Amino acid sequence: REVEVLYHITGAITFVNEIPLVIEPVYLAQWGTMWIMMRREKRDRKHFKRMRFPPFDDEEPPLDYGDNILNVEPLEAIQMELNEEDDGAVMDWFYDHKPLLDTKHINGSSYKRWHLSLP
Repeated sequence: REVEVLYHITGAITFVNEIPLVIEPVYLAQWGTMWIMMRREKRDRKHFKRMRFPPFDDEEPPLDYGDNILNVEPLEAIQMELNEEDDGAVMDWFYDHKPLLDTKHINGSSYKRWHLSLP
């Protein structure tokens, strides 16, 4: 997902200019799914690389953010493949930006009140 960000000129810090709002059960489900997927990615070493030590040599100049990182395209997002039989109840909205927003389960975009019944 694309969001507005503010980068420091050296790339040392990044600010995301958005406050994500989501109800607690959806947050727990999304966080748990990403935890599982990140463990799989780390195991398979597709997006993770082992660090070599020492990470920096004293003689080596620091990397310039603008030259080395700014123009690099990000890898594709890590997403769990959902099964229609097992995940049919959440398949339509699980990866949405604001899940369940226009349904009877949520009061509106504030996400202050919600009601999810168990199947």
